Amino acid sequence: MHRIIDWNELWKALHVGSPERAEKDRDPAAHWDKRAAAYRRVTRDEKKATEHELAILDIQPEDTVLDMGAGTGRLAVPIARTAAHVTALDPSEGMLSVLRERMAAEGRTNYSTATMRWEDTVIGRDIEPHDVVVAAFSLGFYDLAAALEKLDAAALRAVYLFWHAGEWRNPNEMALYRAVFGEAATVRKGYPDYIYPVNILHDAGIYPNVRIYHAVWDAVYDSPEEAVQTWVTMHNPGMEDLSPVREYFARALRKNESGKYVETTVRPTAAVWWEKEGR
Repeated sequence: MHRIIDWNELWKALHVGSPERAEKDRDPAAHWDKRAAAYRRVTRDEKKATEHELAILDIQPEDTVLDMGAGTGRLAVPIARTAAHVTALDPSEGMLSVLRERMAAEGRTNYSTATMRWEDTVIGRDIEPHDVVVAAFSLGFYDLAAALEKLDAAALRAVYLFWHAGEWRNPNEMALYRAVFGEAATVRKGYPDYIYPVNILHDAGIYPNVRIYHAVWDAVYDSPEEAVQTWVTMHNPGMEDLSPVREYFARALRKNESGKYVETTVRPTAAVWWEKEGR
């Protein structure tokens, strides 16, 4: 079928327009090593979005699972409770060290880690094919078509992607980004939504299932100031005027029965998955 739009080239064109994405491309390990502790803090008490994703995954007790871009183990750790073996791949040793701590806390030994960039990974040499491959919010590559082709090659049975639908943050979060970075810089942050990987897969002859849902994310903090400092570490290290962030969390946080401060965000999300032919 003749392609009117080359979705991968359009993705590339949008990708190169962001200095932040360029910095991640140059050295993703350094980028995420500096944010590992803050990322763990943000996701430590998160349950609802993770449970929703786990319910979509079809993981069997005999499965081997590759979690590409595993980070601190938000999915890899609970997947290890079901699967025979989990391989957690991430470029950041800082993120994977947190994952290992979480696995150890649960007494899990049915896992391995691989500290490498997906772009540099060779299937069959660095990573053997797995029954199921998962990539949750880890598609920030310049050449998305190549990354998706490799995910497909790494899977024996099925591939599951989780990515945002529409803007990459909800309206209140986007308003904070605009207040901190300005309109033009905010436009260059984040990534295009799920329709890009879906169309790139379609052009490659893969016709995935798509489910759109509203993911509920909870982050729990000891104080409003901890929420502010965590956000700054994650999104704008070195920021001097923190007033827009403090104003945002003054509105966004609620105090729970334990005296903790909870930020609940709801984001439209796409689950995109396909099963391998003949399996």
